[in-house]
Amino acid sequence: MSDDDELEAAPRSLRGVASASEALIGADVDGRYVLNREIGRGGLCMVFLAEHRYSGRPFALKLLHPEFRDHPEARKRLLTEARLLGAIHHPYVVSVADAGIVRGGGLLDRMPFLVMERLHAKSVEAMVTARGKLTLRDTMTIARFAAEALGAAHAVEIVHRDVKPGNLLVVRNPDGHKGLKLIDFGVAIRAQREAIDGPASSVVGTPVYMAPEHMAGQRVTPAADVWSLAVTIYECLTGQLPFNGSFEQVYAQAATMPRPDVRRLRPDVPDALSNLLRRALSLDPAARPADGTAMLYELDLVHASMTAGVAARDYDTSRRGHVRVPYRAPAEMLLPGGVVVDRAIQDLSESGIFIVATTNVIEGVVVVLRFALPSGHIVATNAVVRWCKESATQAKVALGLEFTGLDVPAREAIAAYVRRAEPA
Repeated sequence: MSDDDELEAAPRSLRGVASASEALIGADVDGRYVLNREIGRGGLCMVFLAEHRYSGRPFALKLLHPEFRDHPEARKRLLTEARLLGAIHHPYVVSVADAGIVRGGGLLDRMPFLVMERLHAKSVEAMVTARGKLTLRDTMTIARFAAEALGAAHAVEIVHRDVKPGNLLVVRNPDGHKGLKLIDFGVAIRAQREAIDGPASSVVGTPVYMAPEHMAGQRVTPAADVWSLAVTIYECLTGQLPFNGSFEQVYAQAATMPRPDVRRLRPDVPDALSNLLRRALSLDPAARPADGTAMLYELDLVHASMTAGVAARDYDTSRRGHVRVPYRAPAEMLLPGGVVVDRAIQDLSESGIFIVATTNVIEGVVVVLRFALPSGHIVATNAVVRWCKESATQAKVALGLEFTGLDVPAREAIAAYVRRAEPA
């Protein structure tokens, strides 16, 4: 039996039933793209690592969940996202490479698809969950990148409507420096359309990051994205949200409570940044910086006034036995007691993975992991929870798991991937 045969012999699923995405592995999309493995999913869509059949280049390919194949609004959203992304050309915004509707029969017949650049990245959400809060320097870097990305979208009258840490990915550029990508324009809208047709028919987005006018179903302008970015900055600095709870509670707090002062939780934040956040969280959209470009201008002023020498603080690399690189893929985890839960992998190394979860797990517990290797092969292995850090917001938990039963072929596959992905 070959190494590949051994890898393919892994159990189909810890639940006993293969997921919908696994049925699509190896599928041909429109005669040009071959699906390798799933790398992410949301309420409407799945994202796969795909290889272009003729050039061999890797891409991120977005498809609807099968149950939404014939849903008119879902189909429209995916194709609209392609058109909106095609209108934005900026290094901090994920780029679109292709889009269309699959023709030719099979499981994907008539399915709309969107092809984007493949990113080696970690979400800001994962960073905040793992660290609790970010350094002032890291936060300012992320904020300025994000504001510039939003400025590019707003310049062509596109409002993102779902700015949040999960849609901001920290990447490493070819020159070795860190950069950022704004992703997921699935609920974005043309501001001009709102001005002519009125507000969109449904309130979409993530409530704890939504501006009050957005939650109220009123007209949404670029100032709504500025609000969402301010909430994101606040969370990066404090590990908490300025307004939290149910949809109704968040709206009531945002509409009636005094503007939050980030310095109550983070005294080292300069007055200029605290004041900017308070203005960006103004109930009146006209009182906020008007758009991403205006927000960037003010963030640059804050940055220029800050005391030099604030050092970024990353994970303690001295305790790592192996290099860890960004890696996006879903995973199943079998907990003691027989409960199976889904998780999202953020980092991968020869020794283990870093994942973001929604429930706490006791350190030292042995679990069974099932996930896709970079090659697309599915493996199952025992792992031990080495560390667990609970976020103060969104019921997120960061978990570090160490492999305890991964076979040699799988370890070698991971090692090869890490060597390719690790920056020089």
